[in-house]
Amino acid sequence: MDGHKIESIMDLVARIVGISILITLLVYVYPRFYSSLLEAPDYSLIDEFKGGKTIGFRYAYVGAWMLTISQVYVFLKYFIKLSRIRVRLAKWLDIHCILNTTGFTLVIIHSGFPYSFRYWEPFTRVNVFKGLEGLIGIRGLLTWILLLAFTSGFLSRYGSNLKLKKITNRVHFYSILAVYALACIHILLSLMFPETK
Repeated sequence: MDGHKIESIMDLVARIVGISILITLLVYVYPRFYSSLLEAPDYSLIDEFKGGKTIGFRYAYVGAWMLTISQVYVFLKYFIKLSRIRVRLAKWLDIHCILNTTGFTLVIIHSGFPYSFRYWEPFTRVNVFKGLEGLIGIRGLLTWILLLAFTSGFLSRYGSNLKLKKITNRVHFYSILAVYALACIHILLSLMFPETK
């Protein structure tokens, strides 16, 4: 088995594991999402759109599902590559990009970026000596890596320089894996410590 094939299989397995954990957490979060639908939001406050507030929580939930569903394109690409079927994936890539752009926008609004982005410098908010609650600063790191993943994906899709596309494709691949891991940690911490500011 050549190195490229092993890397493709590792990529596929990592995505399946990451998406499975993310879906499990999103399903587990459903009661909290449902209760946020019953709450009356205060539309007069900008803060209402950030995490922990009614609209912000809705944005995060819907945005996370959009980002997760957009990965259907990746699995189709692997399936077609492994089965050697000749299918044009351009339309699926467009759907992937639309879902990612919309989901990304909702999640970024949820994070408060750039207005009142509380965790803009995440490393001072991460304190491993405080146990799990000390990892709350991962929220900021997740936002920055999500921005990196979106930007690298955009450049990979719409860039014209082939060398730059190759580099941004690698950055996009690794930043997406980091987004899966950090998103799972963030959702888990949000469930365990919902009132932590």
